[in-house]
Amino acid sequence: MIVRLRKASAYTVSVPTAFDLMSSPLSNDAPDCTIYCKSTQHGDIINAALSKRSISDFDLCAFLNYTCTRCESVRDSVGRTALHVAASCGRIEVVRWLVCNRHADIDAKDKESGYTALHRSVFYGKIHVAVALIKLGASVTDLDFDSLTVLEHAMKDGLQPENSGGELYSWGSNNNNLLGPQQSRESPELLDVFHKEYPHECVKQICIDEFHCVIITNSGKAFSCGHGQGGRLGLGVEHTVVSPRAISFSDALKGDVIIQASVSRDHSIFLCSDGYVYTCGLNANRVLGIQPPPEKLLVPKQVKHFSNEIKGVCTGRYHSVVWGPKSLYTWGLNAGQLGHKINNKVDEQYVVTPKKVKMINLDEVDIRIVAASDGATAVCTERGDIYILHEHLCRKIASRQLNVIQIGITGGKIEIPSSAQQLLSTKSHWELKVVALTNTGNLLLWQQSDPQLCRCIFSINRAIVVKQVAVNINEVLLVTDYGEAFRGHISQRKKRQSNSHIVEKPGKGNEKSAFHKFLEKDDCILVQLRKVGKIHRAVSIQSDPKGKDFCVIQALPYKFFEFPEIVESEIQKHLESLLLEAHESDNVHDVVFNVGHRNFPAHRFIIAKTSHYFETLFSQNHKKVVVLKDVHDAIFEQFLFYVYAGSCDLTRCGELKNESLRNLCQKLEAPPPNNTDTLDISAYEYYKKTKPSQGHDSQFKNPVRLLQDLAKKFECKELHKRLSNLEMHRYTVKFKHGNEFKDAVPCVKFNRTMFPNLYDVTVKCRDNREIKAHKCILAARLEYFNNMFSMRWAGSETSEVSLPFPKSTAEALLEFLYTDSLSYLNTTDIDHIFKILILADQLFVLRLKEQCELLLTHQLTLKNAVQLLSFADIYNAIKLKHCCMKFITMNFTAFLELRSLDELSDDLLRNLSEFYFQDKQEIWCRVITPYSTAPLDEEIASLTSLHNFSLDDEVELKVATKPSQKRKSRVHKSSLSEKNQSVSSDNDTIIQFPEVPEVIMESTKSIVNVSDRIKSITLASEKIKTEDIESQFTKLSSNRNYDSSNSGKSFNEENDFPQLHSPPHYFSSNSHNKPTQKIDTKHKIVRVSQKQRKRLSSESIPNSTLPESPPKNPWKTIPDIPSLASSPDVKSSITAIISDERKQKENLVKITTKLLSFTQIEDRAIDELHKFYNSDNVTDEIITIERVAIGAIASPVWVPRTKF
Repeated sequence: MIVRLRKASAYTVSVPTAFDLMSSPLSNDAPDCTIYCKSTQHGDIINAALSKRSISDFDLCAFLNYTCTRCESVRDSVGRTALHVAASCGRIEVVRWLVCNRHADIDAKDKESGYTALHRSVFYGKIHVAVALIKLGASVTDLDFDSLTVLEHAMKDGLQPENSGGELYSWGSNNNNLLGPQQSRESPELLDVFHKEYPHECVKQICIDEFHCVIITNSGKAFSCGHGQGGRLGLGVEHTVVSPRAISFSDALKGDVIIQASVSRDHSIFLCSDGYVYTCGLNANRVLGIQPPPEKLLVPKQVKHFSNEIKGVCTGRYHSVVWGPKSLYTWGLNAGQLGHKINNKVDEQYVVTPKKVKMINLDEVDIRIVAASDGATAVCTERGDIYILHEHLCRKIASRQLNVIQIGITGGKIEIPSSAQQLLSTKSHWELKVVALTNTGNLLLWQQSDPQLCRCIFSINRAIVVKQVAVNINEVLLVTDYGEAFRGHISQRKKRQSNSHIVEKPGKGNEKSAFHKFLEKDDCILVQLRKVGKIHRAVSIQSDPKGKDFCVIQALPYKFFEFPEIVESEIQKHLESLLLEAHESDNVHDVVFNVGHRNFPAHRFIIAKTSHYFETLFSQNHKKVVVLKDVHDAIFEQFLFYVYAGSCDLTRCGELKNESLRNLCQKLEAPPPNNTDTLDISAYEYYKKTKPSQGHDSQFKNPVRLLQDLAKKFECKELHKRLSNLEMHRYTVKFKHGNEFKDAVPCVKFNRTMFPNLYDVTVKCRDNREIKAHKCILAARLEYFNNMFSMRWAGSETSEVSLPFPKSTAEALLEFLYTDSLSYLNTTDIDHIFKILILADQLFVLRLKEQCELLLTHQLTLKNAVQLLSFADIYNAIKLKHCCMKFITMNFTAFLELRSLDELSDDLLRNLSEFYFQDKQEIWCRVITPYSTAPLDEEIASLTSLHNFSLDDEVELKVATKPSQKRKSRVHKSSLSEKNQSVSSDNDTIIQFPEVPEVIMESTKSIVNVSDRIKSITLASEKIKTEDIESQFTKLSSNRNYDSSNSGKSFNEENDFPQLHSPPHYFSSNSHNKPTQKIDTKHKIVRVSQKQRKRLSSESIPNSTLPESPPKNPWKTIPDIPSLASSPDVKSSITAIISDERKQKENLVKITTKLLSFTQIEDRAIDELHKFYNSDNVTDEIITIERVAIGAIASPVWVPRTKF
């Protein structure tokens, strides 16, 4: 468990005293500060109020708005803004208001830990706030003071991967199709072509080279793909294989598995669990180890058996290596990397078969690790000594490195005799590098240009524990203990310059220990790390030697949880109730047994399934009443209970409590014999008289034997076998001596396809397909069908039922009703399981629903978890919802980086945050408790009632510019009508065009008080209402104004303001001779081209061209005819306008947050309705099917990430 502590100042915040709170601006109508406010007192008051839990987000926003003019940017005494504390406390509405309306800096860092609001939301477990911040544009790459990003914070609160295999992710150029059929990729993606074809295989090892790759799974299978020239794939072909295919080995494998593999450019080598080695590929350099050397091998062939234990294999382009604790074998081209001495003879330039290396003395030490490159071989022993076989020499590059657990090698120069240089086309001249990984996670590096084993330090300022390492000619690849993957570029180490003129005095103070010298920065090598995205559970990383293609094995997504128990089976209870509730007047039973003086309504299908006697009887006799003679009614009743429920009173051990059966035990019991009559007879005569009577009475005294005889008569083998192990003694049923076994009730299951002649109901599906079934099973198992077949719902016998689902879904329901399980289903078809769960939810089949939830839980992946969670929330699948939330919280880092949670609703994200906090014990202590000095709840809530506040009010951001040299124009307002013409909506966004001549703003304030604007607008509207009503006479225009009225209309004549989509009205050239019209100087004139004017003119609303007839009475007021091309003028109040805009924004949010799955469901419903009503072929009526209109929608507004 990882516990991360923060600084103490995060929990000890100095807040204002009570005296300071008295001077807070709670009683004023406006804040008592300016736009330049940086008061820490205001910050303390705001953050203390945000810590309260009983106040709504709306009231807090109102409190912040009237407490400080700069409430979004002021900081408290520890350097936190209101956005930081709101994100920490989960106040999502406050966060949105601060970012969208107050334009708070979303990426601002606190002075305490360097956390942004997104950092704090993840640190405190507020998932819903984190998702909202990312949607609003928060950066996920910002670093805090510990050099941690948001994703790394989530990673440290998560689990660490286990090296037990997993999924394969790949990226790179993929020029040779060695990574499958996909194109080149810049970021890792799942190798779907492999995991879809082999869903149950977990990758254990991946080996890649220039032309092909080999995959080893946990099950011991080997797969390969890529260019197959020369047989390097081992598939028996030489053409290109795009998708991975399984490699088949010889029969000598005998069930053993492949545990390791290694590949080079032209061949592959495999190690089996029994110690055998197999090779395949091109043999130009004698790398296959087979005598006589073949030209190539298309399938793996076994190399000679090694006498010593074999632990691993590795290869280079020109040689192969097999090693064990006490031996090292090499073969191939002897160019200095084999560890064998060479002569100038041509026949000794190649080592054809495996040969033991004698340059390293292995008599007293064991080999720990071996690695190979094209030009060298590295060996690490148990003593910590590292040797390099290179240039026909054995070099020791390190000693006593006892904690080395892995080594890697690349490069190396090939030493080839002159007589053999013509046989090779190219030579390897890459620099030789050796990396070593210790068990403490440190990385050591040795380079041929700097022959000293140096420790690597990393460019990021946080501790990294390396768990696996790989190296190519360009970079080093790392995997950390938290599952991160890095690519590192090795920087050249700066060598110290020796100063000959500086003479150091000898002494203890100048001498440094080897440990201290090793950790000096100048003696270390800097590795510039770059993190690989989308990797969170990495256990291994590999690349080709040139560093063009990469593969990462990621552990499977964490699923360390158990599904809750499913409701117990009730099929036996249902069938027993069916028998008890059966009545001769119902519509479900189809047979009546007449036994003695009692009638037993029953069901042919259930009885025929258990008794072969009745199966034959029902096929021959179709009468509804069956008379059974020589059968006791109480025994037959017990027989029916066993047939229906799988048990009865006589098959359960214990005291017999059934009164009818107890009375049966005493029936026809003979009286005790008279002792006086037996005194004068012999013993033989006594037993002769009493034996027949005792035998006659015994058949009535033991109901178990009576039921066994009845089972034998009715050919019920299961009941007869069970009763043979039971006996009855003094009203108690018990097992016979020596026949004790578990008293388990047999599972009751039925086969729907049995006895088709007994079908009595037809289920019609939505796709007009039918399913035959048995009414008794449907009525017994499901209350929906029981009510449908009962007399109170159906006036006559019902033989057809309809289900609004396809046949496959209805079949699954019926099979569950018959078998009480879904084991036959294809568990990979998630959509089919969805439909079954929906049907089970509608019909209240709880056990079926929970079984579907269990199947869906097994199919949880990173791609469908969010969809399953939404589905579970809609259909109230509680157990599935719990498992989805558990899965998301355990893999939270991946979901956060992929932004998969953006599709969830706010309520579901809140539930996920609560579950995350309860599930993660690491964050239980991360809680901001309410401050004792915070304002009272009444003071905060009173602001909402005292002031008109709205969450939609937006503060204008104005950039402070230099004073303009131009003279400001002054506008004289002489009347109220002129003032009304110049009023513009402060909530609208003002778009400024830089090419338009500037109109100097009168005010330099950056924030306008909303309450003052509302008050002024309200007073103006009231004054307009009190003005005199316009005269009821027709206004006649003079000839002097006739031309001007035709050439252009004033704003008053066009409802004061022109419409946005209408073109501007231009005055004629002689308009300067006309009377000056009143124009609002606050509206900027935008220059438009001639092309734009034509387009605007075409988009404008045409005026009505209806001829106007003169009125008969010139003095009578005639109402204006409304234009047919425009909407009638409606006077709306400011409240209606605000509410309308709020509704439009809500409609916009609904559309943007609507799930794609819902849209697809609606489209499918529309198509189905079209098919149902046959709208394409109907000619006598018009059928229109469309979505319900939600009203006007607000235009999307771009929200800047930071303010200026």
